Amino acid sequence: MSQMQSFKELRIKAKNVLEEHYKDKNQKRLAHIYGVAEMAEFLANRYGIDPDMAYIAGLMHDYSKYDNFDELKYLLSDKDNKECEKYPFLYHAYLSAIFFKKLVIDNDLIYNAIRYHVFGKVNMNMLEAIIMISDFTEKNRTYPDCIRCRKILVEDNDIDLAIYESLLATKRHCLEEGNEIHPEQAKVLEEYEEKIRSRK
Repeated sequence: MSQMQSFKELRIKAKNVLEEHYKDKNQKRLAHIYGVAEMAEFLANRYGIDPDMAYIAGLMHDYSKYDNFDELKYLLSDKDNKECEKYPFLYHAYLSAIFFKKLVIDNDLIYNAIRYHVFGKVNMNMLEAIIMISDFTEKNRTYPDCIRCRKILVEDNDIDLAIYESLLATKRHCLEEGNEIHPEQAKVLEEYEEKIRSRK
């Protein structure tokens, strides 16, 4: 069996795992998840990444969104728990990545794309970048910043600029809500700011 065939089969497995987990959960979130998977597949085809891997990562990226984090903290390392206590919005990403490995396959490329989907990380590979920006720009996102970034991404074919603008928007939102910016988030923003500036 080729790797491509196995990922096609794993795509079905991931969908079944997701549907079972979400059968009594928020269906609007499920629509978002499928939107992310579809956008990720589209971008993967554009940028030469395995589309089934991207679709699987999209399916699993919010798997733990509604899980009880207090009951599942034991799955995380002490370091991750300390980080998530300070930045609770990371719990679902870290746990979703763990459940992906437990329930679908042990694959580091997809695992990292899920784990770092909230705001990315410095030196992202293309799969990581695709999942991060797909989360912000999938078709069900109707915020003005999301619509603008989706145009940059899809119509203008500029993934770096779309990521940069999404990071700026996320930073603004965090500050408006009175929340602290994660240090890694600031580093990723600086990295993409330099990428955009170096074009000029």
